[in-house]
Amino acid sequence: MVRNMDIPKVYAPRADAAGTQSLSRAAALLRVIATRNSVGLRLSELVTATGLERPTVRRLLQGLMREGFVRQADTTRRYFLGRALFELGLAASPEFDVRGLCAPSLERIAAKTGDTTFLTMRSAFDSVCIDRYEGSYPIRTLTVEIGARRALGSTAGGLALLAKLGDSEVETIVTANAQRLSRYGALDSAKLRMMVRRARKLGYALNHNDIIDGVTGVGFALTGRPDLPDLALGVAAISSRLDAERQLEAVEVMRAEAAIIMRRLAQWSETSHQPR
Repeated sequence: MVRNMDIPKVYAPRADAAGTQSLSRAAALLRVIATRNSVGLRLSELVTATGLERPTVRRLLQGLMREGFVRQADTTRRYFLGRALFELGLAASPEFDVRGLCAPSLERIAAKTGDTTFLTMRSAFDSVCIDRYEGSYPIRTLTVEIGARRALGSTAGGLALLAKLGDSEVETIVTANAQRLSRYGALDSAKLRMMVRRARKLGYALNHNDIIDGVTGVGFALTGRPDLPDLALGVAAISSRLDAERQLEAVEVMRAEAAIIMRRLAQWSETSHQPR
């Protein structure tokens, strides 16, 4: 059962100018549903998450369902993302093929480290795993599935993205996500703040048995132009394999590939914005 307290309350629609309020509200609903799309959400849970009135949420959902952006299960009456969003995503992917641009680097990182490698993108107060490559080491830590949306900071890559933000923004995000953190393991707000401080000191994100006992991950955020997506690389392994020395080795591999990725993304951005 999905408890209301586990649903992020960070997607409340903005008080936009007249004429765009409904659009903002609809976008907020889609983002909330995306956080639990594997199990779906009830109407009451969507009301709680967005802070909107129940009739308003119902009306917006009906409109989104008519357009194919949301579907409702007949048996459970839970709401899920609709097929139209998948179709739009396919149409957008050639123009925004971040996964394809980063794939060679992820493959090299996995080959050099032998461990599972992740590509993470920030989405508001969440992180989304957009790709994953498995290394050759027989014991693997497949802790995050492709497409999984989690509270920012609850993975090594997400922690790297969180740590590079300003103090006030970090506090806003940690506070908003506080009630969600425990569902990922032994994580709470105090520990996450500590991990942010440690990441800033080290220059990379480290999760050493902090969330799941026996699992260690390191993350490295890609930095560059503001018109490029917020991305991070991550490597995860059993803790006995990823000791302090190998952590640094993995970070150096990610650092080198991050520079390659940023050059490729910059070239892609310049090309995609040229007049046609």
